[in-house]
Amino acid sequence: MKIVAHALVKNEENWIWYSLMSVIDYVDEILVWDTGSTDKTVEIIKSIQNPKIKFREVLVNNSSDITKYRNEMLHNTEADWLMILDGDEIWPDDAIKKTINTIKASGNKYEFLISRYKDLIGDIYHYQEEKAGRYKIGNYFGHITIRAINMSSIPGLRFDLPYGKEGLFDINNIPIQDRIPQKSIVIEEPYLHATHLRRSNIQADLDTMQRTNKYKYELGLPMEKNFDYPKCFYFTGPSNPWKRRNLGYMLNAAWQTPLKLLKRRIFD
Repeated sequence: MKIVAHALVKNEENWIWYSLMSVIDYVDEILVWDTGSTDKTVEIIKSIQNPKIKFREVLVNNSSDITKYRNEMLHNTEADWLMILDGDEIWPDDAIKKTINTIKASGNKYEFLISRYKDLIGDIYHYQEEKAGRYKIGNYFGHITIRAINMSSIPGLRFDLPYGKEGLFDINNIPIQDRIPQKSIVIEEPYLHATHLRRSNIQADLDTMQRTNKYKYELGLPMEKNFDYPKCFYFTGPSNPWKRRNLGYMLNAAWQTPLKLLKRRIFD
């Protein structure tokens, strides 16, 4: 089966190298389209000398343009399975291997795979509690999402709605997660999601659509001692993923965390 990844990015200089390197050995091709980065994202992508990466720069003026380009990427893809890869998502070996092996062994049985992820908070050594995850797919809740889609089994597959609300729909305008019967399986091995960490310099983050409220202060849960970090973290990349949160962060997180935990238990 041919598996192609799509990465539509902007100002992701801290994590884009690790994101791409974490999956590049497992997929057949990666379409990487930059939507107007002002940091080192483009330079970093171009530094990866691998023919699997198909790079392009596009101009985005509003949130609807994001959806437009996602559909254009779909139209430029000939594959059996599509993998969605954001610039702040890094896949440990066990997570990407389980995903790819499931597709190759029994992909014809499923329309999509549900992936679990750890929402990093403060640094790569801590993550948000599962109760902070608000996604629901079928009977599953929490930090879950759809990251692998069987392009050949869903008629009229397309993206719709503006950025922040966009999703994949079928020919009858039904979100793919609501198709009946639901043909999916959960990949229990989680990938890492760095959306709440610094993804670029402060100004570039401020200049990026819907990112001003993404960086969060929270103590979080410590990563399991036996957690197997992505092997690309051990390579020499353009940034240091092992940097720990500083005292200023800890002080801010110390008073904000109890309020956030209380809010989740009362209102969520």
